[in-house]
Amino acid sequence: MRKLVSQNISKFIITVTAIYMAYYLLLHDNFLHSSIASIIDSANRLNIKEHLLIVGLLPIYIAMMIFGAALAGVYLGSKLQLLFDRYPIQNILWLNTKISD
Repeated sequence: MRKLVSQNISKFIITVTAIYMAYYLLLHDNFLHSSIASIIDSANRLNIKEHLLIVGLLPIYIAMMIFGAALAGVYLGSKLQLLFDRYPIQNILWLNTKISD
C-alpha cells in the first residue's frame, strides 16, 4: 500500500497545482488576458453575431483550460515520478550516509 501512495503522490500534487493555476488564470485578470472577465469584456465590443459566438464557445474554452491543465499535470507528475525512481530522494538528500564520529 505504501508503494501505491508514493507512486501517485507526485502526480496528485502536480495535477492539483496545474488545475489551481488554470483556475486562477480563468478567474483573475492578468497580463495574459485569459480570464473570463477579459474575454467577455473584449466580446462586448464586437457585433452581435461575433459576441454570441464568443459567449457560446466560452464553456468549451473553460473546459479545455481545466482538462488541459489536468492532462499537463498528470504528464509532468509522471515525469517527476520517473525522476524520483531513477534518483531516489534518499540519495539526493544524502539521508543514507552515516556520519562518523
